[in-house]
Amino acid sequence: MMNETIAVESVMDLAEAMSNMDGDAELLQEIVEIFQETAEAQLSTLQQCIEIQDVNQVAILAHAMKGGASNFCARKFVASALKLEMLAKGGSLEGAVEMLGQMRIDNDEVSEVVSVINWDEVERNWQG
Repeated sequence: MMNETIAVESVMDLAEAMSNMDGDAELLQEIVEIFQETAEAQLSTLQQCIEIQDVNQVAILAHAMKGGASNFCARKFVASALKLEMLAKGGSLEGAVEMLGQMRIDNDEVSEVVSVINWDEVERNWQG
């Protein structure tokens, strides 16, 4: 169990996310699931926008994904999305493909971590 805790904490700050949700693990789980259901389509759209060099749309989409992931404190994903957002806001997409690749890796890590979270246990053990 300790390794799972370390893995979870390296990808998302579960304690802070629970605090943000006033200890409502069900709500937190719902938010994470919605993000996961939409993330791949959003990442694909981001890729298309990078390919056509639409810096404005890349900035908007990266910002939206950053906000979604920040709801459940997925720090690594948030940091990757922020880098892409700031790059696009600066008017450039140089290196954007690599940044998008990192966002995909971070999203895969979120999916992996979420698959091992026992939400009932999280709610039982949360101490706000």
